[in-house]
Amino acid sequence: MSVLEWFLEPTNPGPVGKVEVNPPEPDDDEPPRKWLIWFAITLGFVLVGIGLYWVFNNLPVSGIEPVLFKLSWLTIYVLISHFVKVTPDYTNVGWLGGLIDNPFRISDDYNRWLALFQAVLLPGKLMAYSLVMSWLIGRHIYKRHKK
Repeated sequence: MSVLEWFLEPTNPGPVGKVEVNPPEPDDDEPPRKWLIWFAITLGFVLVGIGLYWVFNNLPVSGIEPVLFKLSWLTIYVLISHFVKVTPDYTNVGWLGGLIDNPFRISDDYNRWLALFQAVLLPGKLMAYSLVMSWLIGRHIYKRHKK
């Protein structure tokens, strides 16, 4: 971050993305394709399996506290990923599509941080999506089978 960014940003402010907690559902006219839903669910379950492997790998002989500690952090990460929506403004991430930092705007640095935060939350969003969708599909199948 340069001194130029601090002094020249007020003269030409750039657009900045946003962070929303529990945003409303978008009004999409076209639902996603079935193969995309199944792919996201499958990828989410693979990530859940990797997360659970990380939690239960090298079980300690001393007790269960380290396992519960890791499991609680994984749960917190998935919950934060599910409820927080990060939307950077990709029109202001630097020059040449984000390859070069804009030395005159600090707002592009904020958008870069938002893009990084969005990338960090993506695996947790996929895990949460797969768990929620499998719950909804299982509940639908159970209700149909019960009749």
